[in-house]
Amino acid sequence: MPKRNIKEEPVMFGDPGFSSWGIAYYKKGQKNIVERHTHDCDEYYFVLEGKLKVTSEDKEYILEKGDMLWTKMGDFHEIVEALEDTTMFWLEGPLMGKRRKGHQYEL
Repeated sequence: MPKRNIKEEPVMFGDPGFSSWGIAYYKKGQKNIVERHTHDCDEYYFVLEGKLKVTSEDKEYILEKGDMLWTKMGDFHEIVEALEDTTMFWLEGPLMGKRRKGHQYEL
């Protein structure tokens, strides 16, 4: 399995084609961390430490260490508040549909 860096474009045979990924750190009490948006791909949040309040598909969730949230392409979501100091790994899958990179605020 080849080593990958976030700055590299997915070009290798067998590459899953993730469009973006990273690790985010939030301090307890931070609010309105990531505004309501959608993507032209599925997105996954993996909470490594801490606790977050998020919304996805107009439902509120409390995510804690060990939790994963899967938001499908076109579903609006946001990170509302860090309830504890939190470390989160996020992953955006291969682009689909209109294949626009980044956050989209309209469908």
